[in-house]
Amino acid sequence: MESKESIAIYNFENGANCAQSILLAFAKEEGLSEELCLQLGSGLGGGIGHKQHVCGAINAGAMIIGLRFGNKNRDDIDGKQTATDLVSEFMDKCSTDLGSANCSKILGIDLNNPEQVEKAKEAGLFALSCGKAIRTVCRLLESDYQKSSL
Repeated sequence: MESKESIAIYNFENGANCAQSILLAFAKEEGLSEELCLQLGSGLGGGIGHKQHVCGAINAGAMIIGLRFGNKNRDDIDGKQTATDLVSEFMDKCSTDLGSANCSKILGIDLNNPEQVEKAKEAGLFALSCGKAIRTVCRLLESDYQKSSL
């Protein structure tokens, strides 16, 4: 059985953005279709619409945590608070491992500057930096945020 990390990296290397890659890696386990994963994650790459805010992989990780621990109805205040607390902790862990939760700091380039993007592609920056973010999110979701581990 392939690891979530290898599934996510494969998808990233084959056209999915970082958020879509995370969602696709956990799709089967969470009961999501490939189409839904692609749709949900489509605008999250590059830190939400290439605005380089919170990393798309981290955003997708927060979505997986919400699926696992979040409220299933509006009256489930405890479930909502649990998910909020876990996502906050998750973001802190991602920031520690990656140096930041923000795409701009993780990548160190402006995604809206074509020259910087081209140089980054040539240098393999996306595979390195985004790959590290994807691996970190997969590892945390598999080790620290499984229903059975909490």
